[in-house]
Amino acid sequence: MFWCEEMDNLFQYDLRRRMTKLVCTTLTDEYELDLGAKTQPPCNIDDLLFSTHHLMAVTKVNFPTVRCRHQHSTLRKMMTSTSARPGTLLESSGYMRSNDALKWKDIELYMVKHPEDANCQVLLMRVKHRLNKGKRNKGVPPVFTYTERNDNLGLCVIQDILEYAFCDGAFASDRIKEPRDIWRYTHAPAHRLSTPIHFKESLREIPIFRRAVKDSEGKWVTHPTRALSYDQAQEYEISTSKSAGYKKSGSLYKYRKGAAAKLRHLDEHSRNIIMGHKRSGTFVYYVQVQNNTQSAFLEMSLRDVLIKLSINANLTRDISVFQKLSPQLKQDLEKDSEFISLQYKHDLLRAQLISKYYQLYKSRETNLYKNFKEKFYISAKDKQYNEFFENIGNQIIENNYQDKPIKIFVKFEFKNKDINNINNIDLVENRVCSLELHFKMYKLPANFSKDCTCDYPGCDVILSTLPRYKFHQNTVHNIHL
Repeated sequence: MFWCEEMDNLFQYDLRRRMTKLVCTTLTDEYELDLGAKTQPPCNIDDLLFSTHHLMAVTKVNFPTVRCRHQHSTLRKMMTSTSARPGTLLESSGYMRSNDALKWKDIELYMVKHPEDANCQVLLMRVKHRLNKGKRNKGVPPVFTYTERNDNLGLCVIQDILEYAFCDGAFASDRIKEPRDIWRYTHAPAHRLSTPIHFKESLREIPIFRRAVKDSEGKWVTHPTRALSYDQAQEYEISTSKSAGYKKSGSLYKYRKGAAAKLRHLDEHSRNIIMGHKRSGTFVYYVQVQNNTQSAFLEMSLRDVLIKLSINANLTRDISVFQKLSPQLKQDLEKDSEFISLQYKHDLLRAQLISKYYQLYKSRETNLYKNFKEKFYISAKDKQYNEFFENIGNQIIENNYQDKPIKIFVKFEFKNKDINNINNIDLVENRVCSLELHFKMYKLPANFSKDCTCDYPGCDVILSTLPRYKFHQNTVHNIHL
């Protein structure tokens, strides 16, 4: 593809046939390439609720900034709400230098009168998906509508967009300076059904999801213009999914699959528009068998709840999975022959450098040693993680036999409320308080626990203060904090 684009020409027919044979036959047989496909279970609402709570309140995965953590939660919710591809909302891997992603110009925010209650006004948001696959910035893009989720603020996308708008100073009106101003000054007049809440013209081309970078002082900040890349978001997804105890961490596409499973009842043309497909047959790759075929043949009563459980990610989720290598396993890894050989070469090179240059700092760990050690521990950690899920059934049976059940306490902060029993004033107050708490998270001090172990893979040095931790990261691992 690159050659054809650069040369503005097509491959010769004979050359294309030989290339196809080389890749699909010769190389496949020679290297025993796997022709199968990796599968990942989709997510349902229970998975999203659990994952959102775990990401915001429980996980120990480090994010460079508070906004990075919140953005990842918003990305999940938007994908499940619209079945969008991650490349529609973020900077796609195929367009790395375009800096094109969901931008402020794609957002329309309104305060509208509730059709069923004239005294109630709620927020409504319309989002335009310009970057659908195969139709990037072409034709008429689909527009998706979001409404307030007062029953569960943790799943409300509008709440997150308001947070980013305040952080970016995106509101065009000078009267909107704090969260309470949104509901204080935007009441729709009698002759209108809505009040548009405009964003600044100067920010129209600025992406909403943005990456974290280091400033001149070495502190992590949100880049003012650069979009968050799909590759970086995928790394966050793998880390947080493992932290939450999912057997298969999968990719961000599991949220798109979860949304697709809820679109089965629509006609094929509607599904194609929503999911951005050119052919209706593509949809079948996103869904699994959800029909109760057993009950249909045996003429039994339907058990749809069990069928839904069997195909979703929460079937095998286990938050008790080990997140770190055990001390015994670390000791066993140190006895590996390849590791010992590399350690010997490292010590020999260190001694040679000292004898030649008489300076210790030039004899620090080589990149070869550090890279091997890091990969060595990561592979061992992944092996331990996979073995846990392969043997967890036997472990549960053994513990139950010995009357020692595994107990993991999970408290959901995000509660589903019956909004019919809550008046509008309290609902607005809840939203304002939620936004104010979000902003306080940006100002939380970074507390350092005493006797903290270095979190660099394979390093177990115990550090007592934050300055010593930073000095250790800088001098030993060449990481500037």
